[in-house]
Amino acid sequence: MRGAHGGLHTPHLHLRPLASSDERLYCSLYTDPDVMRHIADPLTPAAAQRAFSAVLQQLAADPPRARYWILCRRDDGGDIGLMAWVPDCNDAGSAEVGVVLAGCEVCRGYASESIAALADAVFGRSGQRRLWTCHDRDNGPAAGLMRKLGFVSLEDAGGGAAALRWQLERQAWLDRHAPAFASLTASC
Repeated sequence: MRGAHGGLHTPHLHLRPLASSDERLYCSLYTDPDVMRHIADPLTPAAAQRAFSAVLQQLAADPPRARYWILCRRDDGGDIGLMAWVPDCNDAGSAEVGVVLAGCEVCRGYASESIAALADAVFGRSGQRRLWTCHDRDNGPAAGLMRKLGFVSLEDAGGGAAALRWQLERQAWLDRHAPAFASLTASC
């Protein structure tokens, strides 16, 4: 994704770039069994710290190998989760998107707003042709979220019997509606 790693805005959220000062939030999310129940096994505190260090290295690369945003409520500034955009190394124009929310913040529309803002930003420029995600088959809310946003299920895409992969093509997003949250000049 070209341009500065800037923030995105939605009606309820400010998505600001992840910074080294976000280690506590990152580690609290990835070590929480309730947050991680549909994602993966929770990390140990030491493993979460190592993972956070790896994320900072991805962000420090030139160009950055991924983008991460902290989801902040606009009404009170509270940090409620994070979103990642990770390009596929072997498939230019394709990237994984993921949102991790604090347990008390799920099913409130925050993931939908965040992914829609990202889709507006990345599909509003040439180069990005696909976003994809993968989640636990038993995660009904995630499946509903993907359908709501226009992602298409790829039943036999691999990833294990417990995983369900979804993808959203650029043209399908653009055909659905005009950009919802992020202006075409928004930088990501």
